[in-house]
Amino acid sequence: MAVKQYKKVLITSALLIFASSGFGQEARLKNGTIGYVMTDLFWAVYQTPDAQEECPKGFNSGPREQFAALFPDHESMTVEETQLRQEIETWHPTADPDGFPYYDVEGGFSWGLNLDGDISANDFTHPSGERGIDNEVYRAVGCIIGFRGPLGVEYIFQNKAILDERYNRMMIELTGVDNLQNDEEVTVNLYRGLDTLLTDATGLKAMAGGSQRIDTRWGASLMRHTTGKIVDGTLTTEPIDEMVMPWMNLGVKSIHIFRDMRLQLKLTDTGAEGLVAGYADVDTWHKQLIRNDSTHHLSNGEISGISLYKALRRLADGHPDMETGENTSISTALDVKMVQVFIVHPKSMNVSTAKLTNR
Repeated sequence: MAVKQYKKVLITSALLIFASSGFGQEARLKNGTIGYVMTDLFWAVYQTPDAQEECPKGFNSGPREQFAALFPDHESMTVEETQLRQEIETWHPTADPDGFPYYDVEGGFSWGLNLDGDISANDFTHPSGERGIDNEVYRAVGCIIGFRGPLGVEYIFQNKAILDERYNRMMIELTGVDNLQNDEEVTVNLYRGLDTLLTDATGLKAMAGGSQRIDTRWGASLMRHTTGKIVDGTLTTEPIDEMVMPWMNLGVKSIHIFRDMRLQLKLTDTGAEGLVAGYADVDTWHKQLIRNDSTHHLSNGEISGISLYKALRRLADGHPDMETGENTSISTALDVKMVQVFIVHPKSMNVSTAKLTNR
């Protein structure tokens, strides 16, 4: 027992000496290259403690509340007349009003970025004072309890899936980096990884220093490239025309599509934290939600897929359809956290990798 304890002390001491020596920090940025992998991702929702600033009228009703209002005599009605009717409307929604009040966020503050370069009366103001913030997804979901932290069902499970599911293993690699404080131009590459994350003993906290192989088979279509600059430790990228984000939740493979996507990240040698921002495709946004969560699961967060779709359509502010003129995308921002990883490139980017499984 004493020998085991002695070995444990030696190993712990060695790790502490290694960390304090600076060797690990210097090795992470190697030949102007450093990689990061996503560990946390969720819609940026500005919250006050009592929600009175952003949601003075209260929170939106969910499927159970709407069902009770629509079918007070449901026991004398058929399943087709009640439950299936609502399920059909959930999966095949329209923009027509559903008769229920919908509470948009009314507060003036929001996290996010100025995506269109303009400042209008409808824009939010960043808590720092910056005007012109575009984040209409927040306006739509900010008064739904399921999207609010720390106990909202979507807040918990969509974010947890980023850590748990290899399907969601998105990462960035910076090349041409002189230093992580200031650099006029760096190259930013987006890849999907193949491996589970290096975590602490609990399995709940990702740690820096792991490795990730690039998925060049199933993830080839997800690769993107852009440029950016680092100012005072913050990376800001140029927009990417279209980015596909794999986002499996509760075991259902699905994606989000972001147009004009850009990153704003505070960088260190062990991690990155900040925003993913752009315009989310409305139909894909809604489909990802209802594919991952049944009406039962949505009810736990008082999320009406029917009412929310109508709100997303009404608030959509980007990429108008060439024929109808209706906006097809909606401005958004997501809080993202990453840890540093060593990204392993295959000898050839044409090498086929093993099929990416669920875990």
